[in-house]
Amino acid sequence: MKNPGDSFYNNKQTIGLTLLILFALLIPNGAAMPPHPDVITSGNSEAGESPGKIIIYNPDPELNAPSKLLEIANSEISGSFKALAVLINFSDKANSVNPADFDTVLFVNQQGSVRHYYNEMSFGQLDIVTVNLPSAIGWITAPQTYAYYCNGQNGTGAYPLNSQKLCEDIIDLIDPIIDFSQYDNNDNGYVDLLILIHTGPGAELFGPDSTDYIWSHKWSISPRSKDGVSIYEYTIQPEYWFSPGDITCGVFCHELGHIFGLPDLYDRDNSSNGIGRWSLMSYGSWLGPNSLGGTPAGLDAWSRIELGFNNYTNVSSNSHGVTIGNVEEGGAIYRLWSSGGIGNQYFLVENRQKIGYDTYLPSDGLLIWHIDETRSGISNSNNDYEWYPGHTTGGNYLVALEQSDGLFELDKNISKGNSGDPFPGSYAVTEFTPSTTPNSNNYNGDNTYVSIENISASGPTMTADFYVSLLSDINEELSLIKPASFSLGQNFPNPFNPQTSIEIELSFESSVSLKIYDILGRLIDTPLEGKLRSGKHRVKWNCENNREDKLSAGIYIYKLVTDFGTDSKTMTLLK
Repeated sequence: MKNPGDSFYNNKQTIGLTLLILFALLIPNGAAMPPHPDVITSGNSEAGESPGKIIIYNPDPELNAPSKLLEIANSEISGSFKALAVLINFSDKANSVNPADFDTVLFVNQQGSVRHYYNEMSFGQLDIVTVNLPSAIGWITAPQTYAYYCNGQNGTGAYPLNSQKLCEDIIDLIDPIIDFSQYDNNDNGYVDLLILIHTGPGAELFGPDSTDYIWSHKWSISPRSKDGVSIYEYTIQPEYWFSPGDITCGVFCHELGHIFGLPDLYDRDNSSNGIGRWSLMSYGSWLGPNSLGGTPAGLDAWSRIELGFNNYTNVSSNSHGVTIGNVEEGGAIYRLWSSGGIGNQYFLVENRQKIGYDTYLPSDGLLIWHIDETRSGISNSNNDYEWYPGHTTGGNYLVALEQSDGLFELDKNISKGNSGDPFPGSYAVTEFTPSTTPNSNNYNGDNTYVSIENISASGPTMTADFYVSLLSDINEELSLIKPASFSLGQNFPNPFNPQTSIEIELSFESSVSLKIYDILGRLIDTPLEGKLRSGKHRVKWNCENNREDKLSAGIYIYKLVTDFGTDSKTMTLLK
């Protein structure tokens, strides 16, 4: 049995590939900065081999902390959010940067700072501030050496020779001068954001031969009580990249995304590229001049919605000429699935343009995201399992980008993003349907009846036609005749939840059958079957009766069959 804190190295070498050591964080509290794109070579591993991993564990296997300690995601993130940043030097690694530089990169509200980034992403909802500026605290000298905490394992080895112990030591050292209770933003008894900044560069810049440097990450410690609150999670980032003064906001913004509850959306085992440079939570954290994260990419549509910075518009009926403004300036994000149904899988559509923090994106246009919520929260392995034609049995991403050129280069580990990804893109692709490549089927290959057609040229305002059903075709097939000898009324109330009434009128006695179908034509229920006398009859239907599985919200079809003919109508179930 593996002891807590053990590190596991897979030393298999892959010919022609850079062997990159990545964090495979098996605890829900751990997440790491993606490696710099330049330290990874493109292509797939031979013989199915994958790059090595570092597996890091919580030092206390019996840790029993509240499950929602710092999960600010799933609740509204807004207002003034106080963060504590502490600069750390060591007897064997002195500091080179003026503390005031970190006042700027973290808390000054100007382009290229953490504060400005999240203010932009949240459209002014979120303001990241502090009570104690780094320049006021100054550099704090750790009681042990840098080599002690790093221990040749990127600071993620066995406790206490790791960054968790460093965090604990620094908390104790600054306790006399810091009131930790000022950093509990949501009054849950825990400090929300402790940012540690160590001297020197970060291992993520250099790759496999950099085990003597700390790799930037978010991790946790056994809760440590100070000033009536507990410290449980922290992030750690470097003092500089190549030389003093070149540190950027990208690494800090990425790790803060983890504090807010967002997962890594790059592929941590390096077998694919996740969503590449299209999001802060993937390789987009490195975008900017010299690819060092000075202008990190904006958040992807799913992450924006998760943090409450954007809402989505659910498309529940076929719509033509829909206007899609660029998301950077408040344009809508659209959600599409069969008949507008709410479930684990769906598509998100956003318009991304190369402005603001998206200036360094690979390209611009309509991004179509395929979301599978069943992959959410699985030990932060959300985007480790690529899916593409010919490789469909090993799982799939939580957040996947439907690449318009149909080449699946992100998934095949060929590219981290290019002009063939958005719509219409470099191949002028103007539709996304069940018959295109890529197509709009679900991961089982089933038709979702989602189509996006007539996609306009890329621009600040784009247009497209959205389809989420084939209702007109279905009604043509089911509505065979409408004779005067019977009638089928519109259900009431409509929309409904959970019960509605359907009125039937017969001119003569008849055998009748009333059946309920979903939009895919699958039989849901038969609320009436038998003989009825002439006259008016009312049938009550409760969508929850005799069902172990609950029906999804959306459009359903009720079909009446009599001795004289057949008729059908649609009704809408709300949740």
